[in-house]
Amino acid sequence: MKDLKKLTLIIIIVISVVIAYLFYNLNNIEQERIVINDLENALLTIGNLLEEEKKQALSFALLLVSDKEFIDAFLQNNREQTFEILQKKLLQLELVLPNKFKIQVHDKKLNNYIRSWSFEETGESLEEFRKGLVEVKKSKKPLVSIELGKRLNIKAIVPIIIDNEFLGSIEIITEFESLANLSRQRGYELFVLLDEQYLDIAKDLQYNKKIQNYAICNSIEELEYVNILENIDIKGFSEYGYIIQKYFLLGYFTIYDLQKKKLGYILIVKDTNTMLNLEKRGGI
Repeated sequence: MKDLKKLTLIIIIVISVVIAYLFYNLNNIEQERIVINDLENALLTIGNLLEEEKKQALSFALLLVSDKEFIDAFLQNNREQTFEILQKKLLQLELVLPNKFKIQVHDKKLNNYIRSWSFEETGESLEEFRKGLVEVKKSKKPLVSIELGKRLNIKAIVPIIIDNEFLGSIEIITEFESLANLSRQRGYELFVLLDEQYLDIAKDLQYNKKIQNYAICNSIEELEYVNILENIDIKGFSEYGYIIQKYFLLGYFTIYDLQKKKLGYILIVKDTNTMLNLEKRGGI
């Protein structure tokens, strides 16, 4: 009888342990599912916002190229008046989209004609390293993309065409700060990483903080994430994916230039502040 009671007790304990273990694993699986959903939704949101940024820049460029006051000043080669008009248009736009855009105008030879941020800078030849400008001149069609220049940013370029003749182009430039701000609202820090092999072109980024073989192209608030990324195998990234570890989450997708050449990655990183045992990595 005593042996039977002991056996029954042992069975009850074993069953209890198994049930507790199953509940523990199920709870971890559910929490992991929630974490992955949040991460993938954040990546999707950033991707959608990136496309929206492109549309906004292109819309502004199209509006400007159809502005008679601007076109008249440009055709008259009146740089002072052209510069004043650009400043006025930016001030109007900043009422709804503050500090968002810069404007560059090019002549028919693809030289810098005028920049909204510097009246004095003019005459620089851009043809050699600005593939987007060359494509717009050739096709006479608008173009918007993530493009490599002295910096890496979003550029919308619209040709100035009179009587089917290419006379120059208007370029609207926007950085990645809106993406970074939205990421922070969701608890993530955003990193735009450019492969260092392109720093001979992106001269303004040569002294930026680097993570492994990549230059950081945007402003960063949570610098402690830099240490996390130093220990991640960025070279081993696929096209799109995520990494889930005990104390942080990371999602990423690849960015390309007009010729589909890989430039680097956009990453989002989040400190989970949890003790979940989720030493797992996934990729799509």
